[in-house]
Amino acid sequence: MIPLRNLAFLSAAAISLASAGPFLQHEQRETAPNQNAGRYIVTLKEGLDASVVEQHLQRATSIHARSTSPLVGMERQWSIGSWNGYSCTMDTDTFSQISTDSAVELIEPDVPFVLTKHITQEKAPWGLGAISHRTGNHTEYVYDSKAGEGTYAYILDTGLLTTHSEFEGRASLGYNAVGGPFIDDIGHGTHVAGTIGGKTFGVAKKARLISVKIFSQETGLSSDFLEGFHWAVSNITNSKRQGMSVINVSGGSSMLESVNRAVEQAYKQGVLTVAAAGNSNEDAQHHSPASAPSAVTVGAVNSNYARSFFSNWGPSVDIFAPGEYVQSSFARSDNDTLLASGTSMSTPHVSGLILYLKSIMPYRMKTPSDTVAELQRLATGGAVGDSRGGKNLLAFNGNGVAIFGDR
Repeated sequence: MIPLRNLAFLSAAAISLASAGPFLQHEQRETAPNQNAGRYIVTLKEGLDASVVEQHLQRATSIHARSTSPLVGMERQWSIGSWNGYSCTMDTDTFSQISTDSAVELIEPDVPFVLTKHITQEKAPWGLGAISHRTGNHTEYVYDSKAGEGTYAYILDTGLLTTHSEFEGRASLGYNAVGGPFIDDIGHGTHVAGTIGGKTFGVAKKARLISVKIFSQETGLSSDFLEGFHWAVSNITNSKRQGMSVINVSGGSSMLESVNRAVEQAYKQGVLTVAAAGNSNEDAQHHSPASAPSAVTVGAVNSNYARSFFSNWGPSVDIFAPGEYVQSSFARSDNDTLLASGTSMSTPHVSGLILYLKSIMPYRMKTPSDTVAELQRLATGGAVGDSRGGKNLLAFNGNGVAIFGDR
């Protein structure tokens, strides 16, 4: 992954694949007690009655109000299934009081949430051919004409250029979790959306694309992710779209139990999350939401179907998809395109594939568990070179045959 402070659309010579780092130095986030406050995510114990949760929030608000630091305070609150959490800033005294409260299970730092990507500007796109054939070197994309019709992609990213010609009026702005202008500052979200559902570059060419902005310019926090994720889950469940939607997360943080639990509870509510494995060439279990057991975690392969040298690996990786030199829409104009590489690019291939499959056989993909089982049943087994502990499965759309049971 590239740290947010360094994120840019880079030339091949400038690409850095260092592990993700904070965009502010650690001492700027957590300094001496009662001078500056650190940012935290508080997870409450499971199974608490709503009245107990509310009582704790009132106590926490009162504790924060007694602090002499002007930076100490309550921030966002979330509830997904049995998971309840909130973000806040705390100095040492406040932390001590909150952490000993009987309703609190764990407290984690509100760490940077980074885009899992790097960019290059050479070669030609090939990903759509790859996911519609069992073998390599195909340039045609074979797909059913339903192509994601009636489905919804919730794209937690940098925003979305909804007017881009690739989206044909199917793209909309859902929720801005970071404030400021609701635009795609750097093009990452627009590129991801194009792979999911663009008319030319998309896997599910008729899917509706909903932007949830969790990054401002190149920066974001895990609390921004949780805020956007909470909105997306609520919108999906309130609209009864569980069976026809997916949440795409082409980003991540260091492993946080709060983030993973939110994903798990969404899964129990019928909402499936597809997450990038990460670009650090390390075990994906050290990242969230990639390490969430119920997330569909996606690694990247090159055109030879070998694991990309940057792609994270390990048992958390559920499937692989094209992730190098992927052409898609970009945000500099309504007709702009860009070639990009990273697990940010492999992830929307799988999100789009899930929506595509839901549109042509919804009876076999009603629940998240059904969806994952069908996705992995169709995948080409043993095709990935150097999967390194990840499931050796390459995303495949059936090509009109495997849908009905052939392998």
